[in-house]
Amino acid sequence: MKSKFLKLVLPAIAIIMAVGLAFATEESNLMQPGYKATPDGPEPVETDCVAEGEIQCTSGIFLVYLDEDLSIPLYERNE
Repeated sequence: MKSKFLKLVLPAIAIIMAVGLAFATEESNLMQPGYKATPDGPEPVETDCVAEGEIQCTSGIFLVYLDEDLSIPLYERNE
């Protein structure tokens, strides 16, 4: 009786945990396009910076912005 119960319940628990953990990832960890301000003009860059914060995001030594006009700065993620 006990082994039949475990054979039925353990896979169900594993499936429930797998589905729950699949939705536990943070959407904010996704990379987003941005533009770094270089002397040659704006260059596209993939970044994980956010729209609000205190410390402006950089790519190497260049500041990173959301738009190609370099008018909306992106900020370092606070974690």
